Amino acid sequence: MKSKKSFRIITITLLSAFFLIAALCIAYFSLINVPHHNAKIESGSYNNSYLNTYSNIMPRLTRVGDKLYYNASNDFFKYGTYEITADYTKRIYWEGPSLSGNYIDLDCASDKNLFSPLIENNIIEYYNLENNRYEEYLKISESDAENPKELFVVKKQVYCCYSEFCDYSDNFYSTYNLYRQMGNYTELILSVKDLEFDYISEPQFYDKYIYFIAVQKLSDNENSDIKQYVCKYDPDNREIIDKMICFEGSEHSGGIERFSCSSVVNDKIYGVATDQFNEYSGESNEYIYSADLKNKTSNLIFKSNGSTIINSYEDKVFICVENGKDKGIYSVDTVTDEVAKIFDKDMDINGLYIVDPKYLYFTDNAYFCLYRITQDGKTLEKVFG
Repeated sequence: MKSKKSFRIITITLLSAFFLIAALCIAYFSLINVPHHNAKIESGSYNNSYLNTYSNIMPRLTRVGDKLYYNASNDFFKYGTYEITADYTKRIYWEGPSLSGNYIDLDCASDKNLFSPLIENNIIEYYNLENNRYEEYLKISESDAENPKELFVVKKQVYCCYSEFCDYSDNFYSTYNLYRQMGNYTELILSVKDLEFDYISEPQFYDKYIYFIAVQKLSDNENSDIKQYVCKYDPDNREIIDKMICFEGSEHSGGIERFSCSSVVNDKIYGVATDQFNEYSGESNEYIYSADLKNKTSNLIFKSNGSTIINSYEDKVFICVENGKDKGIYSVDTVTDEVAKIFDKDMDINGLYIVDPKYLYFTDNAYFCLYRITQDGKTLEKVFG
């Protein structure tokens, strides 16, 4: 009897040890085995993450030098921040198994650093990839009248801003002070207080100029009619050098809500206007316009009932429709404003990231796999997942 009992105990122990080792092996395999496809990054100048940040709700991809940084989600073991090059893919940030993990913030990147988008106590921080922590990059002079709170990068130039949303829209500011970082101090280059408008939208950059949508209320009434302008601003001389009306009337006149400023190419501003929500159909449409400052004209160039994203690279503009019957990726001829569909495979599309002169990047619905296509839409490649 004792031998049978001992045999049973030994058997149970061995089986338990086997399953424990198997579970540990599976966990370890899951932790280290991330299917990846090393990606060569094309050389060339780029706006880096700025346009990506403001074209996507969840900025997950950026480029520093010849490396990609990607925040993968929705996997208990494999989420985290990854570094992707032509030679390897490796996870550089992870906090252990989690359903909703943390990541390195990829909102702000220059050609050399990943910055924290938030500024506290006048200190700009960057992420030290070797030490795996944020460290001081620069302490801004405390002589600034209003301390900037947020940071972003356009090409190699660092900008800081202090802003307050207004009750008109979450995309517009009643207070917006934009600073340009110059050594260890910041130079104020744009302030709503100096303009003849009540609100301005998030600015976009092209060449040496800044573009934004500005709103002027026609009375002090809460439901006042408005004039909405597309503006071209010279930051060196702190003045608006060109503008055109893009909307006039009541806030929801004609059923179309506010025009946005998403991308700019050669004095053409591309943005989205949205239908008021239709309670009966449960739908709203998105309209993409181009506003031509040189000719003082605006054109409706695309309409969709899906969620649309606009992003650009140098003189090229692209539209991504994430869902609905129009789902796919489109290119815009910035001379004629003709729109052509370049990618329509039956697969999930989320986001539209552009970090080099050759490819368009997007993620799947789970925000785990990362893909890219050539800018003519002909070649699809999986980069991660």
